[in-house]
Amino acid sequence: MDRPSPASRILAGAIALLGAANFALQLVLSINETGGLWSALVVLTRFFTILTNAAVVAAMLRMAAGLSMDRRVMLALTTAIAIVALVYHTVLAGLQTFTGLNAVTDTGFHTVIPALAVLWWLLFADRTVQWRDAVWVLPFPVIYCAYALARGAVSGLYPYPFLDLPKVGGLVLVVNIASLTLAFLLVGAMFAAIARRRPILRDRA
Repeated sequence: MDRPSPASRILAGAIALLGAANFALQLVLSINETGGLWSALVVLTRFFTILTNAAVVAAMLRMAAGLSMDRRVMLALTTAIAIVALVYHTVLAGLQTFTGLNAVTDTGFHTVIPALAVLWWLLFADRTVQWRDAVWVLPFPVIYCAYALARGAVSGLYPYPFLDLPKVGGLVLVVNIASLTLAFLLVGAMFAAIARRRPILRDRA
């Protein structure tokens, strides 16, 4: 893609700063809960939300520095962070109630950063995105689910109820993963369509 425009760099920098601040706060809270940095990292890295937010922050930092990102990678990241918000607000939000600073980080990871990342896409997505680029979103759910299931098999702890193999059973697990993968593909195709139809902004480099 083209080098980021000044406006896209500013928004990317704001997203990166907010995301980094949210991570710093969450890490402090997790260290207080688990008793150490390593234990906190072990817990946090189980979650797709955390891994995806980290990838978005890294991508936004890169663009804020004036470096380009592959259009297909940005399509996959935007799709993934949108799915984070979608799954949380439709499936997971009612399962646990957060208060205080934990509520702040929860909102940051599941609402604020996803909304800003999608806003960035709506404003600055690469117009050269092709429909076939949507297949780049598929490795995200497949690789993560394999990772989560492998960790769950070792530790007995599964990050999300729909991936809890001992509770849902093999057939339901396959259906859940297939449904999640299909959701990624549909959302990715939607974002590809948005990119292709988005007006060209004047200040785009």
